[in-house]
Amino acid sequence: MATMTPASMLPLWFSVLAISIACDAVATAYLKVASDRLQGFGFFWATVLGVVAFAPSIMTFGYAIKSGPSYIATVGIWAVGVYAANAIVGVTAFGDSFSWRTVLGVGAACATVLLLKPAE
Repeated sequence: MATMTPASMLPLWFSVLAISIACDAVATAYLKVASDRLQGFGFFWATVLGVVAFAPSIMTFGYAIKSGPSYIATVGIWAVGVYAANAIVGVTAFGDSFSWRTVLGVGAACATVLLLKPAE
């Protein structure tokens, strides 16, 4: 049975979801920086810090799933948000190319979410 979320809870749910997406993008960017610059034993501690860096994203995502309108909506919006945020960070911070494949990937992720429908 699907849970119904009151309309008054949607801004909180969306805010928690946005925080999760932002934390994930920051943690992913940290992994990129750490992997490019660290080797040996320092890489071990960078990895441990990377796991810790993802903790806020995972915890807020779990809360968003618990309090959101549906599992499909929460996971879908989060996935598209993470994909788009990581693409933007990659282009702006790391000089990754912004090609037609990047646009196509973000568009495909958005289309997938739009095509999902919860079971009745």
